[in-house]
Amino acid sequence: MQISNFLQKCFGIALVSGTILFGSAALIATINPVKADNPTTVNESGKIMMDQINIQRDGKSYYHILIWDTESGKSKMYYQSTSDGSYKIGSNQLPSSPLY
Repeated sequence: MQISNFLQKCFGIALVSGTILFGSAALIATINPVKADNPTTVNESGKIMMDQINIQRDGKSYYHILIWDTESGKSKMYYQSTSDGSYKIGSNQLPSSPLY
């Protein structure tokens, strides 16, 4: 009798586990993937990308920003002025093809 009762409990656990597993798989299969907006802006000459770095100085945050065209390799480096907070073009710029 005890073995029969044990097998019934095992069967019940297996049935519940299988139902949960199948239900979870069915739910995941019906979820549509989310697509983020393309982070690049396309213009007539190529794709424009941007990267920035935050620098802490005297308790204030300042940014250095690099913007480049992925097809031509041209770029501009900007920095945030410590005196008035405006963005200015850096005096040192990358060459148009920095890897070649």
